[in-house]
Amino acid sequence: MSETYIYFAILLTAVATYLPRFLGVFSSDFVNEEGKLFKLVSCISYGILAALIARIFIHPVGALEQTSTFIRIFVAGITIVVLFISKKNVLLSSFFGVILFGILNFYIH
Repeated sequence: MSETYIYFAILLTAVATYLPRFLGVFSSDFVNEEGKLFKLVSCISYGILAALIARIFIHPVGALEQTSTFIRIFVAGITIVVLFISKKNVLLSSFFGVILFGILNFYIH
């Protein structure tokens, strides 16, 4: 009897995962990318992302909690500067930020 519940749970999670994706692809032809609703959803998405990043910097959890707030914000700022200097090379700026963060935490902390 427990096998039936497992298969039912797998089926239910598959439907819950793939049904919204299917509906999104199906309805994408009817969405106006320049419309007010699309811009509103985009602004809300960017706001949530900014809030999550700010939470990671201000109130981190886990191993990041052991680091200094000044070091986290300083490295983020320098990484953004490197991003624009390198003509928006995300890989280079991310690699630079990780290395700088490691060095500062090793020597200053």
